[in-house]
Amino acid sequence: MKQFMNGKKVKYAGAMAGVFDPGSDAEIILGKQYDESFYATSCAYLFRRFGPTHTGCDPYKDLTMYRLTTQMEGVVLLVRPCCSVSTSFGYLLAGDLYEKTVDAMVDARGQEIDIMDCPIRRPVIDALCLAIKELLQPVNVRDWHFNVLGRVNGADLKYDDEEGYLGIAEYSEFAGYGISLDYFDKFKEIVE
Repeated sequence: MKQFMNGKKVKYAGAMAGVFDPGSDAEIILGKQYDESFYATSCAYLFRRFGPTHTGCDPYKDLTMYRLTTQMEGVVLLVRPCCSVSTSFGYLLAGDLYEKTVDAMVDARGQEIDIMDCPIRRPVIDALCLAIKELLQPVNVRDWHFNVLGRVNGADLKYDDEEGYLGIAEYSEFAGYGISLDYFDKFKEIVE
């Protein structure tokens, strides 16, 4: 999993909830979290694992938003850390996949089929859920290990005498580096 870069300039569509609701799935996978520590921990985890975000967000509402790849081409997991798990996750789908999904949902409604039974729906949900589960893979800062939910006890991690802790995600090569004020001054000029 890594930050999504739309190098092909394909049009994507999605939302925090709608055709799919990754927030509800995340609540099942991660548990019902609603407190200030989830907000702080998820921000720290995302920054440590993926580095500074490549995409902006609404500066009035959110500190940051990450667009993360999934195992399914054209499916992107949105993670916008908030104080609750259910409002922190969304999705983007490549244009053709989004259209197929909407068409399948319309067809299902016309045939009185349960929307959950749309054939294209299951692989997308599976890809989003696998990506959410991957956020449970810990990263480290020095000897401390944590995942999107918080600290992971070292005793709970598998250890190999030759390789050290197993199953630890690589942290971003950009985590820990600052950006000069000159960069922000140039950015302010563009915005103004």
